[in-house]
Amino acid sequence: MPIARQQTLRALACLAAASAFAPTALSGRRLGALRAQGDDQYPATATDVFVGNLRYGTDEDLLEAYVKSLRGPDGGYLDAEVLKVTVPRDEETGKERGYAFVKVLNAEQAAGVADGLDGEEFDGRVLNSNVKYPKGKKRWVEKEAVDPATLDDGGLLESLDSLEDVYAVQGFDLQYLRNACKKVGIKAGGDMEQCSARLWKIKGLSPDVYLDPSFGLVPTRGGKRNAGFR
Repeated sequence: MPIARQQTLRALACLAAASAFAPTALSGRRLGALRAQGDDQYPATATDVFVGNLRYGTDEDLLEAYVKSLRGPDGGYLDAEVLKVTVPRDEETGKERGYAFVKVLNAEQAAGVADGLDGEEFDGRVLNSNVKYPKGKKRWVEKEAVDPATLDDGGLLESLDSLEDVYAVQGFDLQYLRNACKKVGIKAGGDMEQCSARLWKIKGLSPDVYLDPSFGLVPTRGGKRNAGFR
């Protein structure tokens, strides 16, 4: 980072700290006080951005000032609403750990901030940054609808009636079994044994029979039927 810009950011950080005690200010230090109250005061849309490879000694105010100085691809300021900045420190030494989390208003702002920080030089270090999603929650990506009839079942359905037993069904790859289940409209989740059992249940039957509720295919989520045994 150019020295002049670094000095400007430090000046902005000092101003932010100085205004922390103003009634309407929401500076890094004011946020530090809020931090002790937990995250309940933040909107449900609030999203964290991970910032790595920070220089030791970087504090919340300086990082907040830098985030607010970011510009988008069009050259304009991102104007992300910074709700909270956390620079983790070692419990024993109090030394910064070299990374931080920046909480902004929503996922859209978080994506912009992460893109703006990643690969940028800040205080002599090249940052790495990404959006931090909650544990167990993967980023949702819309997938195009697939016509089950176009799925490749490896010829399983065509040869199903000629197979000797359920173990012969299991000779096919699991993905083939799942695709076959999808093609005939029954539940396609589970392991090899579960999928092969469902398919074996319909061996030698026509769709008007194995899709008949009275046959014993138990309704499951999404209207699919699970070929369970009675």
